[in-house]
Amino acid sequence: MRLWLKASLNRVSREQIAAGLVEVPTPSERYTAAGGLLRQARGLIEDPRHWMRGTYWWFRGRRCAVGAVRAAAKRMRTPVPAWLAHSYLITVARSRGFTNVEAMNDRSSHGAVLRAFDEAIALAETSAFVRVEEAA
Repeated sequence: MRLWLKASLNRVSREQIAAGLVEVPTPSERYTAAGGLLRQARGLIEDPRHWMRGTYWWFRGRRCAVGAVRAAAKRMRTPVPAWLAHSYLITVARSRGFTNVEAMNDRSSHGAVLRAFDEAIALAETSAFVRVEEAA
């Protein structure tokens, strides 16, 4: 299993990587992690009682789409999968005519937001597959 970097790659020397002291995740691993993060985030708001509009999160465990991604990302050692996950949600939001994920969340039904997560997960999985194929 590869170790995720806590620090940015700029803080890690090439010598450390070459010596095997630090393992850098491959692009495919990053995309796979983004898909997993999106699945976790979707799970946090799957129950309509845990989803909300107008704010990122509320102390009683309710979250919007972005708040769910942020909550799921707290468990990760690197921000890259969270950035990728958010970019996939932005792509889906824009395909639906919204300028950002927050607007999509606040102006859509709970079911539509869950479907947006499903589309974003599919994008992440497709990207991971394409990256693996390109590397071969």
